[in-house]
Amino acid sequence: MLSSLEAINIAYRFQQNGNIEKARQIYETILREVPQHPDALLGLGILARQESQLEAAKRLFETCLKTSPQPTKALFQLGYLHQISEQIEIAESYYRRLLELDSTYLPAQNNLGYILQNSGKLDEAIQIYKSILKIAPECGEAAINLANAFYSKGELPQDEYSHYANLNLQLGLEKQKSANFKDALSYFYQAAKLNPQLPLVHLHIGIILRDKFARLELAVTSFKKALQLQDKWADAYLELGRTYQLQKRFPEAIFAFKEWINLINPRYACLPEPVEPNGELIQYAPPSIQFEEVTVGTYGFPVIPRVTANRQNRPFWSVAIPALNRPEYFFECLASVLAQWQGDSEMEIIVLDNGSSPPLFDIVHSLGKGIIRYYRFPETVPLQENWNTMVALSRGQWVFLLQHDDYVIPGFFDRFQASLKTCPDSVGAAFTGYANIDAARQVVFTQQHNLADYRGIVRDWLLRIGVSCPLSPPSVVIRRAAYERLGGYKLDLPYTCDWEFYKRVATFYDWWYEPGILAHYRETANSITMAENMNGSSGAAHRRAIEISDTYLPQEHRKTISAKSRAFHFDWCLQRANIPLRVGNLEDACCLVREALKLDNSAGAIAKLKRWLEQPRMAPLKEKLNGQSLELSQIVAK
Repeated sequence: MLSSLEAINIAYRFQQNGNIEKARQIYETILREVPQHPDALLGLGILARQESQLEAAKRLFETCLKTSPQPTKALFQLGYLHQISEQIEIAESYYRRLLELDSTYLPAQNNLGYILQNSGKLDEAIQIYKSILKIAPECGEAAINLANAFYSKGELPQDEYSHYANLNLQLGLEKQKSANFKDALSYFYQAAKLNPQLPLVHLHIGIILRDKFARLELAVTSFKKALQLQDKWADAYLELGRTYQLQKRFPEAIFAFKEWINLINPRYACLPEPVEPNGELIQYAPPSIQFEEVTVGTYGFPVIPRVTANRQNRPFWSVAIPALNRPEYFFECLASVLAQWQGDSEMEIIVLDNGSSPPLFDIVHSLGKGIIRYYRFPETVPLQENWNTMVALSRGQWVFLLQHDDYVIPGFFDRFQASLKTCPDSVGAAFTGYANIDAARQVVFTQQHNLADYRGIVRDWLLRIGVSCPLSPPSVVIRRAAYERLGGYKLDLPYTCDWEFYKRVATFYDWWYEPGILAHYRETANSITMAENMNGSSGAAHRRAIEISDTYLPQEHRKTISAKSRAFHFDWCLQRANIPLRVGNLEDACCLVREALKLDNSAGAIAKLKRWLEQPRMAPLKEKLNGQSLELSQIVAK
């Protein structure tokens, strides 16, 4: 059994490597065993601060301060927390209190100097930086701050401007990487003062202004400045396109994204601009497809017709992009694929517009240069029908379904293709790591499946995917032969049709893992995932997906997988019930509780439900549940 110190060190390594959930689980486990463990409190506080949960972080640090025999770490974190919250006087008091206990605590000295410098107390700040450098001459941040203070006093030699501009730029990049955006911006601005001719400074000023402060017009100005200094710069055009996209300045977004693709993909750049199409083209309906049925287990699934051309005449990739309204993110999705387009012989791109109003053809035509096949349903059909139609229209050996507001990272297709060209025929699907981003492009969740840098067939993948779904569609590619053998997405299964399909494929095929984070899933207020979170029927969809897969899972694993999945989704329903509860939606919360009991009504599950309902905030829900069924009435009864 690990000691608390060993567990803390493991949690810290997880935290440093970005595996936040693993770190959190370890810290919480330690606190259950050793309440008020100072290092666990400190670790959770840092996580809360990094997730912008500043009040929670403050409570954790204050508890740590009261219980720790060595309070310096907690004092530093409280000082830093108030510093980034712009409560400067409070931050200064914590740093001074810390330095009374340990005058050699250099990070506190540096931060105090930084506060004094920004408050105009330059001479006091200079003395602090000099004191730091006497103890630690290698402390680069203190040296940069000292030079910046001398610059503010007009005492920095001009022949050192360029040198310290570069150092400020590098320090700004470090602060940006560690999510300290306010200080990063400060160092970038200082670099621009010292040397206005650094294009990289203006690029990163624009990124922070856009993503952290929503100053879109100022961000555009910064990107244009970067392009004035470095013409034909792909990165600047990409960020400019992303910003125009957010501003809904669609013609400018198209121009910027096309410049980006032209600069990084010679195949695309050499194609002529397409002629303006006949207006009737935007009404292109997909060919009528009569889906027959294939039985797997005891359920039927839509048959995906085979491709008639031989394998040698087929592209390796079919990139299938279902689209419905929300044009503001469509540009980046298409651009991320077109930037990696390898020619018609290697990749086909299909867009199926699911009845968008207005149609999305103009975006496809303007960016696509005739590469993309565009179809449009005249009226919106269920998501599963859209997906199945796209797969049926595809000709590639591997099919990639990419929602039109998600996008892929450079290298996605090349890296997958290098592995999948030589992988065994037993591999029917492959996946990679992914990140969820919010509307401001901030990463809110990462998933690398605890596989680190492993590349290859994942052993016992069915035992994991069978219990719950850790995948996101933009991180998954499917061999078309697997669709042909097992059918497509079940039409009457909302929310979980992808998970059920992944289980079906994992039952009959191996899965390949390609390491890294190669795709971004965008969380938006009107996304399918957000709708699932708020809808009580999502519990029923997970239960039904379990019931369906229970008919085809291998006999030797079926009972274990289904039991674990039911227990997992019992907890999932209770966790998700908190989401509608927060907005007063008792009906959907009740629906999730009812589904939880349908998933698992064991004595242990019922006891867990009773404890969950005993929370004071559950009183309205208990009242709503009472009388809905005899079982629920007995559970909620006092």
